[in-house]
Amino acid sequence: MSQITHSPYTLNSEKLSLAGARHLAQSAFAIAQKRKVPGALAIVDDGGNLLLAERWDHSMVAAIQIAIDKAITALSFQRPTIDLENTILSGRFPMLQPSKNIAYSPLQGGHPILRNGKIIGAIAVGGTLKAETDEEIVKEVLEDFYKTFE
Repeated sequence: MSQITHSPYTLNSEKLSLAGARHLAQSAFAIAQKRKVPGALAIVDDGGNLLLAERWDHSMVAAIQIAIDKAITALSFQRPTIDLENTILSGRFPMLQPSKNIAYSPLQGGHPILRNGKIIGAIAVGGTLKAETDEEIVKEVLEDFYKTFE
């Protein structure tokens, strides 16, 4: 009997591992230390389940929940959270609260994590006290992460 390697009823997909999440977190922490900023980081898998969250020393207590909400938002909307922030700033105010049933933070600093064009999770940084810094750290982390697949 031959093995079935493909089925129309299942999806083959890559998953973000805990080791991958830890690699991303270490990279983000190193960048934050280099910049001398506080903050927090959250990484969720492709189902929005929390894989890793950490609040760095001297960060505001709220930073961790902000990071978690940004990561879930990036995953749920399948786009960087800066896109949602820009949509709101351009006048689409109903996007301030699209649903009460999901974690939602339309603030820059959250991005989906891609592998071969598919979303395998999301990462977010919050609480660096400057929104642009949240965004820059995440982008730098992802650039480095994607290079490991080249």
